[in-house]
Amino acid sequence: MNKIKSFSFKPMSVLTVQLLLIVVLCLSGAVLQGNGFLSMTHYHQVFFLTILFLIYFAMLYSFRLKGLLSHEDTAVTMMILLGVLLRLSYVLLSGLYDRQHDAGAFTGMGTDFINPGHIGYVEYIYKFHKLPDINPYTLFGYYHPPLHHILSCLWLQLNIFLGVSEALAFENLQILTLLYSCLCMVVTWRTLKLLKVSGKGMYIALAFLVFHPATIIMAGSVNNDMLTILFMSLTLLFSLRFIRDKSLKNLVFLALIIGFGMITKLNSAVLAIPLAIIFLMHFISVIRKKDKRELLTWIRNYAIFAVIVMPIGLSWIIRNLVRFSEKPGVPVPGETSPMYTEPFSLWERLGIPSLSQLHLDFPFHPISAKACCNTWAIMMHTSLFAEEYPTDLSDILLILCQVVFVLALIMAVLTAVLLIAVLLNKQTCLEDRVFLLTGYVIMLISFAAFVVIYPYTCSSDFRYVTICLMYISIALGLGNKYYLQGSGSSKDQCSQKGATKKAAPFLMHLINGGILAILLLIQIIYLFWERW
Repeated sequence: MNKIKSFSFKPMSVLTVQLLLIVVLCLSGAVLQGNGFLSMTHYHQVFFLTILFLIYFAMLYSFRLKGLLSHEDTAVTMMILLGVLLRLSYVLLSGLYDRQHDAGAFTGMGTDFINPGHIGYVEYIYKFHKLPDINPYTLFGYYHPPLHHILSCLWLQLNIFLGVSEALAFENLQILTLLYSCLCMVVTWRTLKLLKVSGKGMYIALAFLVFHPATIIMAGSVNNDMLTILFMSLTLLFSLRFIRDKSLKNLVFLALIIGFGMITKLNSAVLAIPLAIIFLMHFISVIRKKDKRELLTWIRNYAIFAVIVMPIGLSWIIRNLVRFSEKPGVPVPGETSPMYTEPFSLWERLGIPSLSQLHLDFPFHPISAKACCNTWAIMMHTSLFAEEYPTDLSDILLILCQVVFVLALIMAVLTAVLLIAVLLNKQTCLEDRVFLLTGYVIMLISFAAFVVIYPYTCSSDFRYVTICLMYISIALGLGNKYYLQGSGSSKDQCSQKGATKKAAPFLMHLINGGILAILLLIQIIYLFWERW
């Protein structure tokens, strides 16, 4: 027993180990791409990665024999490590232009071309050593706030400084988004831990985000989506920390996170709305205390928050207003685009999707609005399979895709209900309930509004609401904690009606089984799907 204890991680060292593993493996990905991996045949690439996974599973088996996996922190670290390996493998097998959104292109320092898209945006900063001095709405992709592109440029320059070729340096842009995706797993774990989720609830809740295909595919993206999701997940974590410890330190962290999130992508500010409600609730409680000193302290603290977040978060908007008289917005393809959904009724776009919109026989996003214009159907298609529309899928894989899609539809409804149930549960504190529930609802409302304002099928892509995965992870964690692990007080448990008391554990087991089935089947599909 003493020997086993010597191997266990302490809370802070667990985080350190996880971060070190992530950084080392992400850098290893860059090294591999620069040392012949990309020039290997596909067979040899897959063989190399297979050896890597065999080493992992051998290590996992060794840990199990030694009893180390009985320690939750060790088991969680091994799960996160597997998630890192999956993301790393995806990045190594996917090129710079594979399954991207608004990627654009680069032509290198040898030309003076100004290229569109996120890659072109990064190249502009790299070439001219400044932010674009053109109207950002005249070239596609340049309207985005610049933080992601500045960080990408710095990473690009570091690669070139170390002797990496220009083409490979651009290929390595995926390493940054790989890092962001991996860090999201750690942030989710810390959030669940803060909510006192443990045991099987922790494993299932974390596994949902770790192995969900959306976060794996986005690890190989080169746009600003993954960094936005990281900042939004950090906003969730530090908001929950602030609820538990209302200190200036947590307030400053929140100001920096929200500010930097806004200069990555403006829609990250949506979580500032539920946070503002928490601020208001807290400030009212301070006023009611009638303590003048405490009141002045919190006026000062919230003023500091505003002084930090506003200049950072609004800087890109103000720059464009002052220099180009441009308000925030998104350039649109035009009414002639096959993605244009305006001719369809609001119910067809935002109502309950019909079977013809869901395409249960071939559950992939067809791009054209005539084939599918319903936001929720497109969201579900792209959550599992991105914007892939395979024409050469084998019959067996197609059947698996159909099964997974139907399961995902059922689980999407059940987990949404579960989220509401656990947040309305008496065991969830009032501030958590208000923050998480209003945040989730506002997220969906803002998504629906975005689809109406910009009526194109691409606006319904799941990537715009990927942060909802973290809400569902929280629902799974708290659901297991409340209904299966008996964390509530005996008074709370006795107050439950008999039927509810019996039904809740059954439904929770059903949801757990459904989630695990989806995660397992989707990994099998992607393993044998010859798309990379």
